[in-house]
Amino acid sequence: MNASGAVITSTGSALRSNDSLQLTVSGVPMTASVLLFQGSGQSGGGAGTPFGDGLRCAAGVVVRLGTRTAAGGVANYPEGAEPAIANHGGVPAAGGLRFYQGWYRNSASFCTASTFNLTNGLRVQWVP
Repeated sequence: MNASGAVITSTGSALRSNDSLQLTVSGVPMTASVLLFQGSGQSGGGAGTPFGDGLRCAAGVVVRLGTRTAAGGVANYPEGAEPAIANHGGVPAAGGLRFYQGWYRNSASFCTASTFNLTNGLRVQWVP
């Protein structure tokens, strides 16, 4: 677990026509539940809004991509035969800007008495 909070990163290509994007959340408690989600906009004008022990960054039209149980403090989406992020998230064929975040269970008390936290926000520009 990372006392500074968990981090969401991406690998692969954000090409709507050939999506190979994969999201990785790291730094969560070893076997924490992690919900990965996509937003069409930003919360708080890009500064985020307080939520749990963190800030909610992804907002607007929100799509739940998937829930994972972390293995060794890491969770990935998609895996195996799961739908590609662009398809699951409804990214238009013309592309567009989307925001991603992970919401995870964390019973350790940091800033508040909440038992959950969020990763940083990740901005992805999809292209056709």
